[in-house]
Formats: sequence, structure tokens, C-alpha cells
Amino acid sequence: MAKKKGAGIIVFKVALWYITILSIFAAYTNWLPQIRGDAPEAAEAIDVSNVTPEDLQSMGEQIIFGSHDPLGMLARGEGPIGKGQCPLCHRFFMEQKADRCPNLIALKTEPQKLLQVSEEERSHERVKEPRYEEFKKLHANGEKNSGHIPHAETGGQYLIESEYCPNCFVVEGFGLKGTNDTESPMPIIDKPPILLVDTEIVSVVSFLQMRDDASKWTAKDSWEEYFGKDLASAAGDEEPVEEKPAGPPVALGSETAEEIVTKMTCYACHKIPGISVAKTGAIGPLLIEGSSAKRRIKSPEYKAAMKAGTAHATTPREYIIESIMDPSAFIVPGFVDDMLKDFRHKFTVSGLDVLVDHLIAQDEAAAIADGLDRLANEKEGPIKKPEAKLETGEAFAKNKPLGEGVQISRSMKDSSTFIGLN
Repeated sequence: MAKKKGAGIIVFKVALWYITILSIFAAYTNWLPQIRGDAPEAAEAIDVSNVTPEDLQSMGEQIIFGSHDPLGMLARGEGPIGKGQCPLCHRFFMEQKADRCPNLIALKTEPQKLLQVSEEERSHERVKEPRYEEFKKLHANGEKNSGHIPHAETGGQYLIESEYCPNCFVVEGFGLKGTNDTESPMPIIDKPPILLVDTEIVSVVSFLQMRDDASKWTAKDSWEEYFGKDLASAAGDEEPVEEKPAGPPVALGSETAEEIVTKMTCYACHKIPGISVAKTGAIGPLLIEGSSAKRRIKSPEYKAAMKAGTAHATTPREYIIESIMDPSAFIVPGFVDDMLKDFRHKFTVSGLDVLVDHLIAQDEAAAIADGLDRLANEKEGPIKKPEAKLETGEAFAKNKPLGEGVQISRSMKDSSTFIGLN
């Protein structure tokens, strides 16, 4: 009897050992970069001549979030980022942290009255603001990047205009630093790399208008009033859009670093030397990891993160990989933990190598050659001294006309935050 009991204990211990080993391997393989096997959604065809508001609203939701279940994606720790890339900067749900551009939800607890209402309601107030008249004068000959002249007369037209020409009106407190709130961090979404066509832009506006009240829909009429032509005829002139699987984008080893940065939308937040689309990102740190990574892992802040058990890199390459795969491990001083958390599902191992190789090859000299510099909130400070110190102060800035390039202090009402690919 004792022998049988002893044999049973041995079998139990062996089984427990195997389960433990398998669990360790399962956890490790899950940590590694991998391709997620989501089933692609069916392409949605829209007949503009016979489109319904509900069709456009649904199409707009897909373009904004890449899903019809954005809250479900947020609950899973994924970034609901669609072709339009709007949630990278705009807050659509309380569960999001993004607030570097005006929020697109009604925040009832917000002390500022205008932010307590929906984006559709705010749009009608924007065109009545004295600042909108100032922007009309500033761009009377056409805004330099888009060529558009601000001329919205209704809230619907304002929403349309803001997609094609973000600089036609910049909400106070949300402009690029040093521009006196005359330049928006938002890209022009009908131009590369986003390249939404007219129908897609109308669908995005439809989603914003119908989100709280379907009766507020004017997007199609507003587009036609703003441009003075029929949307259906304009849609007929659009270049056919290449149909691609609607599953998650995946970075491949066969792609260039530029293609990966474009596909993963890194350029929306970061400036990166050697990448043509990544020259204006004003959200995350300048990515010159040949200079930054080695210094960061030796910093007191990183050592504190290692002591806390969140960070583990010992080499620059490990640091960059950690920054992409586990962005919460270490947050660069001056930024917050607001980077997308699902990149580990979007990189193959070889695709990750391509991006890491490029980032680790970039240094301060490469940034200078590309005319790039660190953001004002980066601890390391500017790469080179500014030519002249601009006068600061909100009171001074308010007395200056738009377009004089005054560097103003961010007021308490500006809740913009910064994310960090470290």
C-alpha cells in the first residue's frame, strides 16, 4: 500500500512539473511578437447616389475605429484605430486617454461649458467665434498646405472643412507649440499617408453628427454646399481604392522601415529621421535611439523602473523592443503612458527587426540633417540652441494677431498630454 501511495506522489509531481514547464513556455511565446489571426471583415460598398445616413454612419465608424466594436477593443487593451486614425489624437470614449486634440465626446463634468456638449453642437459655435473670422483673414489667399480658404457658414460645413484643412481653424490651446495656435497637429486626411476620399470623409462627419442624435445629420448636404458640387459626381471621379483585408495591419520583414512606420502610424506621434512621412509628429519623443536608448537605460528613472520590476532592458536594442512591445514598462520623463498597447500583435519578428534596425541607426546628427529637433517637454532639451528666444506669456500672446509665431504658455484649460514610444 505504501509503495502504491509513493508511486502516486511521484506521478503527481511529474505531472505538476510538466504543467509548470508548459505554462512557462506558453507565457513566453505569448509575450513574443506575433501575428493575430482576426478574420477579415467583408468590404462594404457604398452607392453614393442612393446612400442612406445610416450607411454613411456605419462606414464612418469603421474608418475611425477599424471596428464596429471600439469599446470591446479598448476593453481588450487594443487600440481601436481605423484608416482615418482619428483616435490617435481625439478622445471618443471616457476609456481613452488621448486628449492631444479636442475631445469628441461631451464631458459633463468639464468646467468649460463648450466642452460639455457634443462635437456636433460645438461645430455650430466654432463658426461664430471671433477667432474663426481671424482665420478667414489669415488664409484669405488659401491655407498653404491644403489650398483651402476658410468659408464654413454652418456647423456641418465646419466639420467638413476641418477634415480637408485642419489649419483653417485651430481650437485655442491645441495648436503646435510656437505657432500661436495657428497650426494644427492633425494631418490633412485626404492627402498622403491617410488619403481618405470624399465619400469616406463625409462618412466620418456623418458618424460625428449622428452619434448622439440621428436627426442632426447634414454631412452630405454640407459637403455639397461647401464645395458647390454634387457628391455623387465627385465620387465618380475618385480613384478606385485598392481593397485590402480589414484585419489588423501587420509589419513584415519584407517591408522597409518607412512602410512599417506608415502602416503602424508611428509618424502621427513621432518625428523620425530618414522617414519622409515622420517629420511633424508632436506627441511622442523624437526617435533617435542611437543617441537616446543608451542614455535612457542608464538614467535614474529607468533604474527606478527596473527596481520596480516593470523595465528589463540592458542594451539599446532590448530597450527599443521593450518600448514597442511593452510601452508601459518605462515612460520617458515629460510624457505619459498613452501609447497603444497592441503592437505585440502587429509585428512579425522580422518586421520588428527592420524597424529596430532603423531606429537604432538614428542619432542627433541624423536629426540635424533632417531639420528635426526634440519637443519642448523632452528632458534632454533641444539638440541645438534656438536662434532666438521668443517672448512668452499667455497675456502677451492674446494681444498678438494670429500668425506671428508667438510661443505661448499652455493654460490650465489645455489638457493635451504626450505619449511615449521611449
